[in-house]
Amino acid sequence: MSRLVNAVLFFFVLLGAFWLYQVKHEAKLEEEKIANLQQQIKEEKEALLLLKAEWSYLNRPDRVQALTERFSGELGLKEVEPFQIGKATDLPERVEGSPVSDKDQQQLKSLLDQAQPASLKSE
Repeated sequence: MSRLVNAVLFFFVLLGAFWLYQVKHEAKLEEEKIANLQQQIKEEKEALLLLKAEWSYLNRPDRVQALTERFSGELGLKEVEPFQIGKATDLPERVEGSPVSDKDQQQLKSLLDQAQPASLKSE
């Protein structure tokens, strides 16, 4: 009887050892996957830094201005004038008790009149 118990226990020990080996092997494979993913993440972060640097380099104001001047004829680009953005009449009216004096309001009005082209002054 003790031989049967020993044989069954030995079988369970072998089964446990095989299971432990399988778990260890799977854990090793998962560690390799994690290391591979971490390496890919590191490479992607470096690539993003490179792309951000390149984007900053390509969007330098002096370069964009030079490209604008170079291709403005082909693309039909023109400078944006202040009156193209909006008119002074688009602004809401001031509320009563304005802290701006009459003298300052007259100066602002004369500046706005000078800023608008003659074609819009007649409106």
